[in-house]
Amino acid sequence: MFGLFGNKETTMDNSNKLKEGMLKKESRHRKVWRDRWVVLTETKLYTFENQGVYRNPTEAIDVKTIKTVKTDESKAGFNFVSNNII
Repeated sequence: MFGLFGNKETTMDNSNKLKEGMLKKESRHRKVWRDRWVVLTETKLYTFENQGVYRNPTEAIDVKTIKTVKTDESKAGFNFVSNNII
């Protein structure tokens, strides 16, 4: 199965990981909450379906486009807003 980038397999360079961990993410189209493995690098925030599998991210967000990061008091978590999802 190929992901976000069509038929081209995309692999993240995991040598520049800053942080990684599990995240609950709301899908853009169906608005369903899903568990995603998230990796933050110096330039991108990637989401993957499974931990440790750094191919075919479900999303790759340029960190320069992230406008805000704030605590979501109702869910004891964080929210961020990005204008440009790649």
